[in-house]
Amino acid sequence: MPARASAQIRETDLYQPVCEYLTDQGYTVRGEVKKCDIAATKDDELVVVELKLRLSGTALAQAAQRQEIANAVYIAIQRPRAVRQWRRRAAPLLYLVRRLELGLLLVSPRGRKGRRVTVEQPLRLFDRVKKGNLRRAVMREVEGRSGDFNEGGSVGRKLVSLHRETAVHIACCLERFGSLSVRELQELGTGRSTRSVLTNSKQIEGWFGQVAEDTYILKAAGRAALKQYAPVAEHFRELLDQAKQTSAARPPAGGSG
Repeated sequence: MPARASAQIRETDLYQPVCEYLTDQGYTVRGEVKKCDIAATKDDELVVVELKLRLSGTALAQAAQRQEIANAVYIAIQRPRAVRQWRRRAAPLLYLVRRLELGLLLVSPRGRKGRRVTVEQPLRLFDRVKKGNLRRAVMREVEGRSGDFNEGGSVGRKLVSLHRETAVHIACCLERFGSLSVRELQELGTGRSTRSVLTNSKQIEGWFGQVAEDTYILKAAGRAALKQYAPVAEHFRELLDQAKQTSAARPPAGGSG
C-alpha cells in the first residue's frame, strides 16, 4: 500500500509547496515559463526550480542548463521516506549537486503547510555570464503575466503563456462590449502587445475577426476558448467587474455590446 500511495505523487504535486516557499520569501512565482518548471523573480533576481520526483543525472543536467539564465537554480524532489539512508545511497549525486552549485529542496506534498519544503542543499548565487536574450524573455514572461495559471511540471496540457493570457483578456473584453478597436482594448488594460496578439492570432488561435481598420470582434472559436481557459477568463471577467464598480473603466463609446 505505501508504494502505491507514493506512486500517485506527480511532479505537479510539488508545485504548490515550492510556490508558497518562494512566495513567502517575497518572490513573484510563475509556473511553466519558457520550459522552466518554476521561474521566480524579485527585483532583478531570477530563480529557477526544476521539479522532479527523484534526483537523477538527467535532473542535474537540466538544472545545470538553467544556470545559463538564472541567478540561482534549485532542483526540488519528493522527500524520500528515510532521508538518512537516502543520503548514503545518493551520495554521488549529492556531491554533483554541490559541485554544480545547485540548490536542492526536499518536498512533502502532503505534509503540513509551512513545513512541506526543506533545504537539503542551500541555494547559491552565480557570477557566471548568463544568456541575456533568454534571461530577458523569462523575466518579461514572469513580470507580464497577471496571474499564475500553470502548474510547474505539467506535461501534455495546454499552457497559458503571456501571449495566450493576453488573448484571453482581449476575448473577455470583446465578449462583454462587442466590437472594439485596439486603442479601446488597451484602455481596458490589455497592454502594449494587444495589436501583435490580435495579428498573430490569425496564425495561432483564430479567435478574432477584423471588421474594420483596427477594429475586432470575437469569433466562435474565441467563445469556445473562453470555456477551455475558464480559470483565466474568470480572472479577467472579475477585473472588468471591479473596474466597472470603481468607475476606473467604462464600456468604450465605440463598443457595440
